[in-house]
Amino acid sequence: MAAATFPKHPETRIELGPDLVLQALDTSLAETLYAAVDANREHLRVWLPWVDFSRSPADSLHFLKEMEAKRAAAVTVAYSLWTGASGLVGIIGMHDISLANGNLQIGYWVAKAMEGKGLISRACEAMLRLAFETLGMERVEIRCATGNHRSAAVPERLGFQFEGILRHSAKLHGEFVDMRLYSMLAEEYRRRRASA
Repeated sequence: MAAATFPKHPETRIELGPDLVLQALDTSLAETLYAAVDANREHLRVWLPWVDFSRSPADSLHFLKEMEAKRAAAVTVAYSLWTGASGLVGIIGMHDISLANGNLQIGYWVAKAMEGKGLISRACEAMLRLAFETLGMERVEIRCATGNHRSAAVPERLGFQFEGILRHSAKLHGEFVDMRLYSMLAEEYRRRRASA
């Protein structure tokens, strides 16, 4: 079976104004990414179990190699978030991309000092454009743990539909947690763009 390929390859750099740039992940970022994760370790590990396994730049390098391979396989497109003043402040990506079924999930994290500044909402807008306009997706999902109110506020602000609770669908620090499931369909995206 032939490997999946993107119908139109997503861009590697997206400028969202003078204060926010998205740059496709690559292995040259290992030291910088590790430093950002390490500086925000206690903040991030509350909701992201992988943080406990990121213990050195080598771990970040391994992650970045995985992301490059998944991009080549057309199942993930991930970006680092950069601000002029603070450097690398987060990650956003489209994951579990199914070109056959026309759906994917968006995931993200941002440094504690950057919360509440609208960076993730703006970055999500860029992901929605890529998903629906470049990749021709039919459905985009965002999932977050039920207690993660800041993360849930993003899809709610962007007009996603809340579909319900996925019970015990993720494991966090040894305990199963429920996840909130949000979705947006292509027609909903088009209506939203038309009314903007």
